[in-house]
Amino acid sequence: QTMKISNAYLLYYSPILCRNSLSFLNSNLICRSSKIIGIRMTSQTGHQVPTGPQSERTEEQLELIERIKNHQLNAAKLTHAEQVKNLVTYSNGFGVISTNSLKMKGYPNGSVAGFSLDENGRPIFAFSSMSSHTSDIRADGRVSMTICAANFKGASDGRVTLTGDVNLVPESEIPPAREVYKKKHPKAFWVDFGDFSWMRMDTIKAVRFIGGFAMAGEIQPEEYLQTKPDPIAEFAQPIMDHMNSDHESSTVRLIEHFITGGAKVESAKIVGVDRLGLDVLTVVQGETGKLRLPFLSPAEDRKGVKDRIVEMTQASAK
Repeated sequence: QTMKISNAYLLYYSPILCRNSLSFLNSNLICRSSKIIGIRMTSQTGHQVPTGPQSERTEEQLELIERIKNHQLNAAKLTHAEQVKNLVTYSNGFGVISTNSLKMKGYPNGSVAGFSLDENGRPIFAFSSMSSHTSDIRADGRVSMTICAANFKGASDGRVTLTGDVNLVPESEIPPAREVYKKKHPKAFWVDFGDFSWMRMDTIKAVRFIGGFAMAGEIQPEEYLQTKPDPIAEFAQPIMDHMNSDHESSTVRLIEHFITGGAKVESAKIVGVDRLGLDVLTVVQGETGKLRLPFLSPAEDRKGVKDRIVEMTQASAK
């Protein structure tokens, strides 16, 4: 899988990995990753990580950094296209659409807009003629739309920007477009008002994914369109809510057992679940980062996720 990379896209970022040295982040990790999958890297130099007394590490801390780094490089995770498709599919159905403003020539016009997806992942919209972005699109259909993960809270959480051409949905295709929109937004009664028009991003020209701090890249639009979302991710939220509310101590032990080699973990909140494993927002030695915790084998359904977590919990208790 080849994609354009800026910084250490393949890794689940953690300050404990990056703060040790700038060259470690920008050279070692990226180069080692590129040997694995043949990445095309950008010319960006990456984030300017602070140096000085606050960046000095003890031998024990350096060993922990190396342990986490090696684990994350080899941790099973979804393809980049699957991560993007999951984020867009299981978002809250709203995003920021940016159009070329008619009112202020040369400036973008940003609006929060609801959307749903067709079977390939192309956004479908119901826009009122009263909205400025509707007039913008009728004059110039070139737009971008930024969609945040359902649990987005800040820069460490994922977001996707789709750039492409938006057109009116043909009359014969409006009924199925309305059906999928109403499934995502069942209370959107206004879409049947006479001043609303159905539109769709028919052509996707670019897909930009930011998975968190120091995790950014692009995938080919064709790959995005052809990829199916992970079925486990559809019911990830209740699993995360239950684990974080009632079993965070178990998640802490899992991180300590499988990733840190027994080094103390202060907190561990699950922020993502898919068939291959968990994404866990972890605090280690006072520093917060997202770590990937793979299952021992893939899960096929909700019961399979429970079985994998129980299996790993039992292993961590030995």
